[in-house]
Amino acid sequence: MSKYPPPPGSMSGNNPPPYYAVPHWPPHPSHPPHYPPPDPNHPHPPGYPYYMPGTVMIPVPLGAYPLPANDPPPQPTYVTNYIYNGEPSSGPPVESQVHVVESSGDFDWIPTTATTAHNLSGKAVLGGREGWDGSPLWVIRAWHCGDLIPGKLSVRHNTASVMYNGKEISVQNIEVLCAKPENLRWVPASNGNIPPGAIAGGRTANGETLYVGRARYQLSITPGKVHPSHKSCYIGFGGNEVSVNVYDVLSRI
Repeated sequence: MSKYPPPPGSMSGNNPPPYYAVPHWPPHPSHPPHYPPPDPNHPHPPGYPYYMPGTVMIPVPLGAYPLPANDPPPQPTYVTNYIYNGEPSSGPPVESQVHVVESSGDFDWIPTTATTAHNLSGKAVLGGREGWDGSPLWVIRAWHCGDLIPGKLSVRHNTASVMYNGKEISVQNIEVLCAKPENLRWVPASNGNIPPGAIAGGRTANGETLYVGRARYQLSITPGKVHPSHKSCYIGFGGNEVSVNVYDVLSRI
């Protein structure tokens, strides 16, 4: 989390954000496309094949899109309730048994760096946003002092950090969480409790599991780590590690 506003002109809107991939078409003559010649009986439209952007997980207010009549209403998260309704949700009862989920196909941790992670746009899990400029924060994890720690990546500003021993630690070598939006959801929890299906994002040097969480602090919604034995979710803000006891946990549907 940066403590200072961006330099003049950096948010002018004249150029697209760096995390949007720009396709190159038509291909260079030295790199012809790999697809069969057009069928004269079934001609393709001009410009085929064409670029299709991926899906990005974007939090929206409840009621923004109507549900089919037979579908049950969505379960609101703490952050959504706090922003749009003014009060946190008590959420569903938390079961005592924790199911750790890290099965192939539901999601993947992709190794990259803070400066090149924008290539994963359209696949990365959106964990929140910066309060001072509204830019997206992705869910990441990184090693520090023997701990594998869930944290955040500001993809617009090419900076990533994790929380350790009261400080927000800048990291360069990271893993970005990638998944289909329909496979995951944010479940409200508090005081170190972990809902069923929680995503295990790392572990401490002594073997305790750390989970992917997020919390609202001042104007930001920030992904971080849920440390069950500490009964809180830790997020990075302004160079410090901030403890929050009401948070969301990223879980498998």
